[in-house]
Amino acid sequence: MEPMLRKIESNWQKIGDKLTALAAGCYHIDRDDNYDLLVKYLDRPSITLPYRPLRSYQKEVRRVLFEQGIKRILIEWPRRAGKEYGCFEVMVEASISDPGLYMMVYPTNVRARAILWEGYILLEDGSSLPFLKMIPPELIAKVDNQAMKVHLVNGSIIWIVGSDIDPDKLRGTNPRGIVYAEFAFQDPKVFYIMLPVLRQNGGWLIGQSTFDGMNHFWQLIENNKDDPLWFCRVESIVTLVDENGNRYITDEMIEEDRRAGMPEYLIQQEYYGVVQVNQETKYFAHALKNLFDNKRIQTGLVLPNQNVYSAFDIGIDDNCSVVMFQIKRVDDYLKPYIIGYYESNNHQLEHYITEVRRFCARLNLPFKDHFLPHDGQKRDFNTGKNTIDFLRDMGENGFIVPRPSNKQHAIESMRRVLYHTEFNKENTQRLIDCLSNYSKEYDDKMGTYKKNPVHNWASHGVDAFQTMTLALEGGMINDRSYGVVYYPS
Repeated sequence: MEPMLRKIESNWQKIGDKLTALAAGCYHIDRDDNYDLLVKYLDRPSITLPYRPLRSYQKEVRRVLFEQGIKRILIEWPRRAGKEYGCFEVMVEASISDPGLYMMVYPTNVRARAILWEGYILLEDGSSLPFLKMIPPELIAKVDNQAMKVHLVNGSIIWIVGSDIDPDKLRGTNPRGIVYAEFAFQDPKVFYIMLPVLRQNGGWLIGQSTFDGMNHFWQLIENNKDDPLWFCRVESIVTLVDENGNRYITDEMIEEDRRAGMPEYLIQQEYYGVVQVNQETKYFAHALKNLFDNKRIQTGLVLPNQNVYSAFDIGIDDNCSVVMFQIKRVDDYLKPYIIGYYESNNHQLEHYITEVRRFCARLNLPFKDHFLPHDGQKRDFNTGKNTIDFLRDMGENGFIVPRPSNKQHAIESMRRVLYHTEFNKENTQRLIDCLSNYSKEYDDKMGTYKKNPVHNWASHGVDAFQTMTLALEGGMINDRSYGVVYYPS
């Protein structure tokens, strides 16, 4: 009898919980004169969001999205401007008013947990408030700490995640809104994967960050700043002022950072919205600026009837990258025209060769030779043969480029080549992203940058570009094209 009573009691508890959740979800929303969100119940006091007042520029983003209906938002705000608070507030309000999946994406899962999931905002009275407390507890159904997900009573899910997870795991998800936090420091692949989803379901995105050189974040703002379907803002501590014209971030605050040893280029970038062209952190900063200034990223760039070559960075358990390029002799040097780029993983060598051949066939271009890095002959792609022998069995010409004397010399060579390289705009964006984000590794103990590059997602494309560079500088490419001439009998 007693077990039956416990079972009945448990069932009643579940029913009670469901009724409580149902009652919590029975609300309607409105906006007041300040455009703050009002969650109105019939049997309890209303809830007003945000938890603390938004600044004028934070309110502007909220109005642009909810009132004007602009769904592509890119904002460059300086450090200490409240990027996290303003954007997370928008996400919370959206999840309450329009049930669905919402994602806050950070450069890494570790940063996602540290900055927002376990992070705090500082209130005007000096106290701290956890970001998750910005969500009214009455509206929370469940919190999943391991997956960093908050489930709301209306069915919405707020998911805090890092872009360093396998981006393909996000395929099939259907978010209504995404905030890319510190977007300039992310792998943009997640952005490109999710953009078609948002376009199809009418969802929105916000990319917020300070600049990090002329990489994908800066490029997206430049490409879309005049498009009425996008809202793009580049702000600084000078332009962000309150209703009385007072700056939120003062000169005294900046001087405090200078005295602490913060480099001037970083102050200009982090506080004044200046896209710094420096090679202290980005190896190809000057070369990329020259590329953009001279408009060497061209729509539809292809050299008709000219041979195509491929340059590999071979990865077996890592990404494998292929640069597809043509050459043209200009004065006394060979000028590269990069017309395609392919990157993938966990495929046999035959897959990449097929992709190269398919690319050339689509453009009706002849293909000539493959170039592989110095260790390429030792990589067998689990075929039992070295790469060169495998290529020969496929009827392909494959050549091993010389080994660079050291990485620094290889980087200098790539810089020289990059200054006179041209790119096909449609087919090489991923490679341009790799080159733009190729960075020096920071030494936490010494407080300086090491000479070696960071090995991350950007390395694969750069290493394929390095293979092309070594083939060019090693004199391994013959730029002559031979046609068939018919003579009358």
